[in-house]
Amino acid sequence: MKSPVAPLFAVFVLAVYADPLFFPRTFGGRDLPAYTLPMEKAVHDAYARGRLPVWAASVSGGRPLLPNPNASALYPVHVVLSAVPFAAAAKIYPVFHWILAGAGTALLLGLCGVSGGGQWIGAVTYAFSGLAVSEVFFPHIQPGMTLLPWILWGIRRPASRLSRLWLLSVLFGLDMLAGDIFTATMAFAAGLLWIALEEPPSHRKSLAAAFVGAAALGLLAAAPQVVATALWIPETSRGVSGMTLAESFSFSLSPWRILELVIPFPFGRTASLDEALVWGRVLFSGKSVGLFSTFYAGALPVLALASRHGMREGGCRFARVLFIAGLAVCVLPGFLPRGMWAIRSPLALRYPEKLGVLCVLALAILAGQAYDVRRRVAFRPGGPLLIGAALALATSAAFLWPHRAGAAAARLIGAPRSMAPIAAASLPAALAEAGLLWMATVVALDLLRLRRRAVRAVAIALLTLVPIAASRAVAQTFPVTEVLSGTAFERWVERADPSRRYRTLGESFYRQASPLQDLCQRTDPSYTDYARRSWTQHTHGLWNRGTVFNYDFDGGDLSRIESLRRVARHLAESSDPSSLFGSLALRFGIRFRDQPPLPGYRRIGGDLLQDWDENLNSLPDVRLLHAWRGEIDALAALKEIVLLSPGEVVLETGSHSFGEARSGRVAVSEDTPEQIRVETESFKPGWLFVLRSFWTHRTVEVDGRPVEPVPAQLAFSAVRVPAGRHLIQWRERVPGGSVSLWGPVFFGLFAVGSPVYWRLRSRRP
Repeated sequence: MKSPVAPLFAVFVLAVYADPLFFPRTFGGRDLPAYTLPMEKAVHDAYARGRLPVWAASVSGGRPLLPNPNASALYPVHVVLSAVPFAAAAKIYPVFHWILAGAGTALLLGLCGVSGGGQWIGAVTYAFSGLAVSEVFFPHIQPGMTLLPWILWGIRRPASRLSRLWLLSVLFGLDMLAGDIFTATMAFAAGLLWIALEEPPSHRKSLAAAFVGAAALGLLAAAPQVVATALWIPETSRGVSGMTLAESFSFSLSPWRILELVIPFPFGRTASLDEALVWGRVLFSGKSVGLFSTFYAGALPVLALASRHGMREGGCRFARVLFIAGLAVCVLPGFLPRGMWAIRSPLALRYPEKLGVLCVLALAILAGQAYDVRRRVAFRPGGPLLIGAALALATSAAFLWPHRAGAAAARLIGAPRSMAPIAAASLPAALAEAGLLWMATVVALDLLRLRRRAVRAVAIALLTLVPIAASRAVAQTFPVTEVLSGTAFERWVERADPSRRYRTLGESFYRQASPLQDLCQRTDPSYTDYARRSWTQHTHGLWNRGTVFNYDFDGGDLSRIESLRRVARHLAESSDPSSLFGSLALRFGIRFRDQPPLPGYRRIGGDLLQDWDENLNSLPDVRLLHAWRGEIDALAALKEIVLLSPGEVVLETGSHSFGEARSGRVAVSEDTPEQIRVETESFKPGWLFVLRSFWTHRTVEVDGRPVEPVPAQLAFSAVRVPAGRHLIQWRERVPGGSVSLWGPVFFGLFAVGSPVYWRLRSRRP
């Protein structure tokens, strides 16, 4: 009989997140407005137009979108959600994945013989853990967290060899299309561990073979994403410059954070995102929060982890080994000797804390099993009560002697003395919260001894509320207008440039931080208002407005734009950058009022906090050049770019030359991220400049004949145009798509053909 836990859990999640789902509010804070939501919107809008999301036009003057695995551009959920407005899709996406994560955990526990109540507790533990809720800020890794229990369920589920192969291959394909190598690797390693520890020895070889085959088929299905990413990485700033081990191992898990398994927020209210409320920043790479706000998943998993009495049921051995292995790979990189931090990392990957998902899944399995054990075996509250008493004593001590407690806590974790007052203020509440949640769990387990349904329902309710009470504050919500709507400055730019031929410069990027800028950042701990105001993040992509010199959050800019960004900073610090900025269509600028404007920009408006500037000498993003210099290669172009006169552009033509042309006519009939269609008319041959990062994976045609663009201004593109009237068509392509698209085709053919083959084979005498 099918368990009703999964549909009931879905209804429960919808109720918990009714605030954003059914009211004009949305998730915000941290990376969401500054980076993630603009990228998600670019993907959403492309599918809504019926196009593949190959290009992000608003960021860094334009850069590849689909090859960037952080975009999860080919993940099917994005295709489905493109049917609704982006404001709705942005909040449906995380809730949908939390529902699936809990449902998968419940189904996995059901196959391990766990009762409906245990399935429910396991689902709640996993989907409402601090880690799972924190993934609202990281939509590119949330699918991997969601699919992990489903992949284990696919192994455990009774099925024929062929149906298991195809189910697992589909799950692996989805995981790889989501784009995060960490989660796909975690799923593969966890699956092999499950087979080794939980499946009968006689079935292990065949199961392992089917599992590896399914992973290979999933890789085949995800070939367009995998190949595109492989071709993109070597051209990015991350791929060219590499990463040091210090960068790769940032956000390793400090051993002190193991306390979060018992105390939700021991180092300050990290969920608030307010640095003034966090005293343990030394454990978070100097930030106000780790990758995940907390690892707290409830008190029951901790009791289950510490108990061996009766905890030998299906999945328990796997869960214990998985927890230890996951904790090791999260923590051990942080012990790397400082002398090795400058060594180049062999892989341009970072943040071992991502692997903490393994620990939380292990805790969820143990929690589900522990619920059933406590129903059968009398609960002995002695040890748990002692821990509750210890938490009560610690709370009392922190309340009665806050300064001593704060100083001792700061000294213990190696925090600066200046953090002691913050620790003194936050520790009593943190310890009290932990004690209350712990004792609520003890009471619930004691109630399980009674056989009455009503009492058992109360126990389940208490065990359900414990993780939710701690993690609910992590996924902060805001009015939709405060996250997605444009600012007054954006509305002014829209009126001044309705055709979107110009870009905006966040001038604060090139100025020393000012008191007003610091005030704006300090009073906006969620990083939402500052991201919308500064135009140095990716937020402007929410309004389909672009800039060139913004922060590169993911090291995903092509290496040429990173080099140009450094040249621009040098010019801004030592001379006049207005000629360069004008050539890159950077007509509008915004800065805080106590910061001086950049040369070439003059104030045209503003508000109490910021001034709005304009560079009247800036040129459109698509134009015929009136003067240019040809150079042999990128190094020669780099030397010339600081010497250019206004309107002049340096081109990497392969030879040293100069050229001029009278102004011609340019008519842009189509300009979408995926395609540009331009008609030109000129008296002399010349060059068409296009403000798009130089990138070889595109097709450019002049009157239907293919041509090769050349790098312009080091990082962008130009096309040679003969005299007369011409039509230029510009299409962005999927890197390696002509080959990789056969992967899903072969996957589909194999999916259709293999059942037919096995059916025919079974009929043979």
